[in-house]
Amino acid sequence: MVLDLLGELYDKGTRFENASRIAGHLGCSHLMIFIQDAEIQQVLPAPGFPQTLPDGKAWHNFLAECVTKGAHSGTLAFPDKQHYNFASGFSGLDGTVVVCLGGSPGEDELSPLKAILPLLTKLFRLEQGAINSEIRVALAQNSAEKAEKLARALELMRRQLKEALGRKEKDKKAIEDLMSKKDEFMNVASHELKTPITNMKGYLQILKKEFVKKNGSSINLLEKADHQINKLTGLVNDLLDVTKIHAGKMLYNFCEFEISQVINEVVSQAQVAVTTHQIMITGTVQSRVQGDKNRIEQVISNLLSNAVKYSPNAEKIIVSTLLTGNAIQISVKDFGIGIPAENQKHIFDRFYRVEECSQQFSGLGLGLYISAEIVRRHGGTIGVKSDASGTEFYFSLPVATQNPLRDSLIDPLRPGSPYNNAP
Repeated sequence: MVLDLLGELYDKGTRFENASRIAGHLGCSHLMIFIQDAEIQQVLPAPGFPQTLPDGKAWHNFLAECVTKGAHSGTLAFPDKQHYNFASGFSGLDGTVVVCLGGSPGEDELSPLKAILPLLTKLFRLEQGAINSEIRVALAQNSAEKAEKLARALELMRRQLKEALGRKEKDKKAIEDLMSKKDEFMNVASHELKTPITNMKGYLQILKKEFVKKNGSSINLLEKADHQINKLTGLVNDLLDVTKIHAGKMLYNFCEFEISQVINEVVSQAQVAVTTHQIMITGTVQSRVQGDKNRIEQVISNLLSNAVKYSPNAEKIIVSTLLTGNAIQISVKDFGIGIPAENQKHIFDRFYRVEECSQQFSGLGLGLYISAEIVRRHGGTIGVKSDASGTEFYFSLPVATQNPLRDSLIDPLRPGSPYNNAP
């Protein structure tokens, strides 16, 4: 009879009710089964059993004793703190714990339950895995919605700022207040965006592992979602960089490095992700510069990204280096749509985007502004040449033997720095 009832435990909806019926045949009032949660390394109620228990600390200690000793007995509160029951429990080899409340069945009575326990444990863990996946998906969706709302609010703020700056405001104080609020919003929004992005990244990585095991055909969708999160992460990082630049808090770690090696590394990484263009390196110059290697990589990567984005019908991009006196010049040339002459003087301004391209190409208009600031802080210059045949962005850096910023570990243009001649 008990073995027949054990078969009814496969139905999650009536599992606890059927378990209580089994308990009656064993001379107990209730029967509870707990499984080991692999993610948090805790023994939790199996699906279908009450998930919240009175006097949780006492239950936790009781289950820990069962796992450690193999069997344990005592008193536990159930179904509320006003009712305490004699409890006896035993654990399986895989950390599963069975607790009988209101009685202490003998070994012969428990043998059918122990025989089928490994099968029940596998079932419960599959169910728990499905429940965890549903929770992760729900959290990821919630985080995505939050990120989308923040992104829309940020875009609205950018448009409002552009309109405000477009009008010739006579009240300079009002414009300064607006800029201050905008910077404050950008800082808050950037950090708020990072939280859901981090959550989504974690959920997608876990889901990706599960789909590889169970549903390989869906992995492409997860990879696309991961790609979109990487794009959103790039936008958030740009916003944080702009906030740091405006507040004078962007720090640089200066060291001496080979510029050609950096170019080769960035181009190699970019080429892996870009299948539409061939990125060619010409005029390689072996020269060392003094600067923040990661920030220079950021500049080159941003110029390459723009070159790919704004030359959708082209097939190649050319990266070249040239030694001119005491400086080395790096240029990135595309064969895309070009930049009108009247727009070129504003191309490195914060939030500036060419109006004719703003609808066709996504972006916040921050990458070139950040790149220009990084180059300037290295004592270099940056510029652009463009016509109907394409666009060439170039920047120069002092070579290591001539760089006055050698051995500096802080921002050379910070207030009070001997290299900062700004008023």
